[in-house]
Amino acid sequence: MFSYVFMKILEGRPKSYDRWMDRVSRGRVREIKEAVAAEIKPGDRVLEIGCGTGELSSMMIARGAAVDGFDLNPAMLEVAEERLRTEGLEGRLSLLAMGVGGMDGLQTDLYDAVVSTLVLSELSDDERRFALRQASRALKPGGRLIIADEVVPRTRGRRILHALVRIPVTVATYLVSRAATRPIQDLVGDMAEAGISFGSEKRSHADAFTLVVGRKESGP
Repeated sequence: MFSYVFMKILEGRPKSYDRWMDRVSRGRVREIKEAVAAEIKPGDRVLEIGCGTGELSSMMIARGAAVDGFDLNPAMLEVAEERLRTEGLEGRLSLLAMGVGGMDGLQTDLYDAVVSTLVLSELSDDERRFALRQASRALKPGGRLIIADEVVPRTRGRRILHALVRIPVTVATYLVSRAATRPIQDLVGDMAEAGISFGSEKRSHADAFTLVVGRKESGP
């Protein structure tokens, strides 16, 4: 959670973003990306919501995927474009400058997987539900939605502890970046409303972080 403050600071230093986030989080952010990438299969066509510097996209391509990524931060996309050139990812990675509001322009039933890492908790409830609906629409029937993000713990005691720890972090983040995240109350429920059936979930960080995998329902 404390890493999020540094994440917002480092977004203004995109060229060193991945290196410093790895140091600040003691490797946890990279571990999260590796766990997401591990869900990807060779030959998958993948959409990454909020691709940032392209680090996760590169990991998924190394597993045999082709990736379309989008991000609203032009400085991050510049680093991703440099990664595309230096790592020889042409033809395997395409980048688009947009936010989740542009997802309604995506082709229907196109992707084998849609991934999102530490993005949905930055959105309002309406924006998150919109993004999930559009992700579901863009997935092929049976396609996978893979989300890693901050969530509300399931037990009362952990919710109280999480709130107490989170208050100073939220204040510090806002003072630094004029932005804040909100833990997602019912991510699995939101996914179900978008037509994504539950597959698996792995909780960590005192039950306040989740990696959820779901599948687009194939319909009648």
